Amino acid sequence: MGAPKPVRSSSVQGSMALVPELRLADLVTLLAVQGTGTISGAARELGVTPSQVSKAISRLERHYGVRLLSRGARGVAPTPAATRMLPRIANALAELRATNGCREERGPEVELVVAGPSYLVAQALPAMINLMTGARLRGFELAPPYLRAYIAENVFDVALVPGGVHGRPASWTSEPVGEIRSGLVGRPMYAKRLGPLPLSVDQVRTLPFIVPTAGTVDRFVTISDDCPLSRDERVAAHEAQMVGAALEVAASTDHVVFCPLLAARRLMESGALMEIPVVGWDVRDPIHVLCNGDRVLSRTHTAIVRAVQSVLAEPNGRGGRPISLGAPVAPRGRDEVAQVS
Repeated sequence: MGAPKPVRSSSVQGSMALVPELRLADLVTLLAVQGTGTISGAARELGVTPSQVSKAISRLERHYGVRLLSRGARGVAPTPAATRMLPRIANALAELRATNGCREERGPEVELVVAGPSYLVAQALPAMINLMTGARLRGFELAPPYLRAYIAENVFDVALVPGGVHGRPASWTSEPVGEIRSGLVGRPMYAKRLGPLPLSVDQVRTLPFIVPTAGTVDRFVTISDDCPLSRDERVAAHEAQMVGAALEVAASTDHVVFCPLLAARRLMESGALMEIPVVGWDVRDPIHVLCNGDRVLSRTHTAIVRAVQSVLAEPNGRGGRPISLGAPVAPRGRDEVAQVS
């Protein structure tokens, strides 16, 4: 007779099959959830779906046999068991990244979500990328009221906010980096037909404006373009949600737009638009860089500030004055200063 075959317990085999193997990516996911405070925030940071994040956490919980996250109204938080594990996981991943052959080493050193009005994000993001080698940035285009509303929701790590934010979370820093000027813009041929410049305020009342789209439902906030003339005092010929769309229309038709001149920079430089001066109008807003201190390192914060300052230091474009980088001006007494996004 041959040697007896080893007997394996089916119960042991079954229990082992129920325990998933430990995956490095799942540990990275757990750290991302801890850093962002939400499943969706971790998904954005990792470039995956929320469902994939949830499955990774479930695998870890089955592997370790403990619950790792507690869910609340404002997101998720590590359980006591996870709190004890996370420092060791972070240290282990740091050691792996330090090895020459580790695949993780080829990933970005810094991953940040940068939010702000469209014209600021479009101008500042290239400057940040040039200064922050090895960083991976995600740009979110949000109007100032939404920036203020979402600052405590872990939606973004950096915010570029005209007028700043009052009552921000304690972990967030705010630094004024300069000011931005707004003005009336239109086609040069159209401006020539309007007569001698600057225009009077009474003349401006008769011009056809492209104004911000008014919010018609609770989920959308009506955005002000900060024009010295209220919406009711102007001829609102058309509406546009984004300032870029409004400017493109103005560059091809006989309409005017009141907006931050930074938003119109490229069209002004090309000669498609020009500033139309108005007697007594000099509208300026301070620009603040806000950073989540739990996510943004000091050296990264310094690079972001330098990048935004470099953008604000450039001239507004043909016919425009430079944007001042002197002492920041105080907000004009309004808590919700809102530009066209």
